[in-house]
Amino acid sequence: MTLIVLAIAWMVGIFLADALRLPLWHLVAGSVGCGIAAIALRQRPRVRLVFLALCVAAAGGARLAAAEIPVLPHSIRLLNDSGDVQVRGVVIEDPRRLADGQRVVMAVDSVRVGDAWQPAEGLALVTLPRHPERFYGDRLDLTGALTTPRAAARPGDFDYRVYLARRGIFSLMKPEQSRLIVSNQGHPLLTALLRFRDQARQVLLQELPEPQAALAVGILLGLQSSIPDEVLDHFSATGASHILVISGWNITIISAALYSLADGMKLERRRAFWLILMTIWVYTLFVGATATVIRAAVMGSIVLIGQRLDRPAHAWTTLFAACWAMTLWNPQTLWDMGFQLSALATASLFAYGKGTEALLMRTPLRAGWLDWAREALTATLAAQILALPLILYAFGNLSLIAPLANVAMLPMVPSAMLFGAIALVGGMIWLPLGQWLALPAYLFLAWLTEGARLFAQLPWAAVQLPPFPLWLLLAYYAIVVGAWLWNVSAEGG
Repeated sequence: MTLIVLAIAWMVGIFLADALRLPLWHLVAGSVGCGIAAIALRQRPRVRLVFLALCVAAAGGARLAAAEIPVLPHSIRLLNDSGDVQVRGVVIEDPRRLADGQRVVMAVDSVRVGDAWQPAEGLALVTLPRHPERFYGDRLDLTGALTTPRAAARPGDFDYRVYLARRGIFSLMKPEQSRLIVSNQGHPLLTALLRFRDQARQVLLQELPEPQAALAVGILLGLQSSIPDEVLDHFSATGASHILVISGWNITIISAALYSLADGMKLERRRAFWLILMTIWVYTLFVGATATVIRAAVMGSIVLIGQRLDRPAHAWTTLFAACWAMTLWNPQTLWDMGFQLSALATASLFAYGKGTEALLMRTPLRAGWLDWAREALTATLAAQILALPLILYAFGNLSLIAPLANVAMLPMVPSAMLFGAIALVGGMIWLPLGQWLALPAYLFLAWLTEGARLFAQLPWAAVQLPPFPLWLLLAYYAIVVGAWLWNVSAEGG
């Protein structure tokens, strides 16, 4: 319990330091002072815990303040909106492929001033034509104007400038000229993994017809760029968008399905745990081990560990320890929507998973032959209790068909991934073999795409809710979490 309190204090400290713009050295002094007070008051446990929480909260704020990117004389953001410049730098992330181009994050290291090159620093989000394709580790020479990201038009609107700033990006560029200087300037291991993933993408696109090929690329490799907008809209309307991306929610639900499959095969629970956990991390390495995928793997692993321990206190401790570790590594993670949804969905499964399953056991779904449907619906409904309100606040899209659509579609995801992976391995050995092996994968992928299309066509599939204030979202969480805590304390008493 103490670790959970301290992890919460750490994240609250990060949030308050950002909101109040507290100076680094004030936070460090506050953390040290509260730490000394906690040591001095070690004979009074409750007061000691208060000062420990304040110490950790100040330390969390100090971590955020220390991560702030200062404006230096050679920062490229100083060149924003000043006309064309020539810059050089390295692509530090896997480029995002778009229908009409590609976006790369480039770490600029030099800028041309007159006839001489001078050192520079800073990240720029660069929009390039679709071809030639750029890759992680490419060193580029670009000529064009650096611009400042747009701010929110009015309070409450999405602020693109703040969103990019939390990623350390303060400049945009759409160059008039671009030239590749040299390749393979990134980390060798990540370069190899991303190149391997790109080869896998090309194989899947040759093995399957569209849109099943694009869907396979999305659920196996985490690349949504090739999925048609129409298919994305269908999955969004049916509340099944989590199927398309590698997220903590996605891995959590797939893990639950795999556990159900293992139970059906009478596989011993301990052996199933290690096999599924190993599968998650091998898969993470396979798709490139990017920050987003690692976060998803961490959250999926936490659910597995919680199920394996079968001790709620340990499961919660593991969840909060993981959140602390991720925000220690990068405190800006706290504002990442993917992190928020993954953490909320995982917490929701811990808090409401058993209760949701108990309710479903009172329905016709209790029949043994419907275990697959009950597992999928349990994971979907339990995860949405805490995750759905945030989705509604951020996007406003409420899918009324989501429970039924997820029952019909989610059980197909593990099979689609399994047979898709088999076809991919076969295709990388010999393409005709992979095309032959892709037939079972196609059947499951077609079930997903057609299912999403049919459910999305229902006139009442989804509704767009009007925007609602932040206080209403916080009030919902206060009531729901408060009721859960009250119930837990009552059961404990």
